[in-house]
Amino acid sequence: MFGDNLFLALVAPKTGAHALFLHVKKLNIGYGRNYGQNNEDTGRAMVRTIAEKRGVERRIAMTDIINVTNVSFRYEDNGPNRLSDMNLTIKQGEWLAVAGHNGSGKSTLAKLLNGLLIPDAGAIEIGPFQTSRENDLWEIRRRVGMVFQNPDNQFVGTTVKDDVAFGLENNGVPREEMIRRIEESLSRVQMLGYEDQEPHQLSGGQKQRIAIAGVLAQKPSVIILDEATSMLDPRGRKEVLKTIQELNKQDGITVLSITHDLEEAIQSDRMIVMKQGRIVQSGPPREVFQHPELLRDAGLELPFALSIQEKLKEAGYELNVPTLTQTELVEALWNYRQSK
Repeated sequence: MFGDNLFLALVAPKTGAHALFLHVKKLNIGYGRNYGQNNEDTGRAMVRTIAEKRGVERRIAMTDIINVTNVSFRYEDNGPNRLSDMNLTIKQGEWLAVAGHNGSGKSTLAKLLNGLLIPDAGAIEIGPFQTSRENDLWEIRRRVGMVFQNPDNQFVGTTVKDDVAFGLENNGVPREEMIRRIEESLSRVQMLGYEDQEPHQLSGGQKQRIAIAGVLAQKPSVIILDEATSMLDPRGRKEVLKTIQELNKQDGITVLSITHDLEEAIQSDRMIVMKQGRIVQSGPPREVFQHPELLRDAGLELPFALSIQEKLKEAGYELNVPTLTQTELVEALWNYRQSK
């Protein structure tokens, strides 16, 4: 792909003046560096992962909120298992990314956790409630909100406020409380001022944030994003992920992001990789990405930085640690050059 010569121009995210130009030829690396004021410190700070920033104290305080025990499920009586003897525990306040190729069972898992599907074998517990008990389903669906892939399919109201109010009306929330919750949830997703807008007037990212607001108004403990950013443009995707980060970090809401995009999974506390209805890898993203062969075997595409690192290794330039972001790649390459 790169041949003997490799030229990379990597601009670290959010540090517009920070650019590193690398020219690789055989075993010689020539480079130039242009930093704006304080951008080197900014770049180094960005290398720390989001999970590390959240601190040890928060992890210690986490308790189990979802338990999946020996769960199997198939759509047809004689069909193949979509999930096979799955076991999974999710902590309160955790951001768990569930990664896998199409058909791996990740969306089936999402529907099982919300009680939209019931397992053929095993049990799913959401706190003290079980999805197999019909009387528990109402409370489970209040506690576990879902945001789906296509934002256009999620609007049921003619305006933004009507859409956010829909679930509240169905639950019999008093009018005064409903008004308060609508304003509060729209504020949390930075969509105050759009109450009277019609859906077709919004961008894809804005529509998904309204969908999240509708879920937030129900006061959930868990939000499941089922490929919720896959149909968005880069700007809309960034808006939604920023909102989810804030809800997870500031409000302590447990997040499950169902995705085949490993760039998104990088931002989670923990990730699992699924293949043919089974978990084949689990752990913090930094640990999981140390096994790129397993990710490829599961049909997943490596993040850009890690893919470039592998190409460099093939060309004879081996970095000491996996790089998950462009900033980390820039930093690792700079350190590589400094050590020579």
